[in-house]
Amino acid sequence: MYCGYCGCLIRRCNCHEPGSDLARFMARGGRGAGPWPRAQPYKRAVPPQIKRRERATLRARHERWHRQLAEDFGEGCANCGATDSLVLDHIVPIAKGGPSALDNLQLLCAECNRLKGKLVIDCRDFTAARRVTGDND
Repeated sequence: MYCGYCGCLIRRCNCHEPGSDLARFMARGGRGAGPWPRAQPYKRAVPPQIKRRERATLRARHERWHRQLAEDFGEGCANCGATDSLVLDHIVPIAKGGPSALDNLQLLCAECNRLKGKLVIDCRDFTAARRVTGDND
């Protein structure tokens, strides 16, 4: 089994140790992190030409996607709620095969983005998105 946050084998993973990047990231958001196993690892060794293409796509659509995420999920960090230094963050990083697409992006403050690094964590609050867009199930 593999860690769902970092993609390493669970026996080699240190995500759930106190003081790890995951623990510090989750503490900023006020929630705990339990083990999240995956059957397969994330994609490794993404070719540089694909990384360049994904980053170019992000640069071309940055303003529109930032505005859309702010409308859907609120103008604040998805993890801690800070409203300054917001950046677009890939939920599944490009380095692990994540696409530059609106459904793979979230708004994080610079500090949360730095702590998250290459971990795979979706912090978007879908209940807030339903309140903002008016979708009620």
